[in-house]
Amino acid sequence: MEKALRGWLDSHGLLAITAAVLGVISLLAMILVVGGFWLAR
Repeated sequence: MEKALRGWLDSHGLLAITAAVLGVISLLAMILVVGGFWLAR
């Protein structure tokens, strides 16, 4: 697992890592906003 992850990081570079992290953060934010809106209804 660790070797595969390290190989992926080496081949994709910092830009892809940053994009993935930002994507995950925005996905979680969207889930929180939509879930909060749904609960408030």
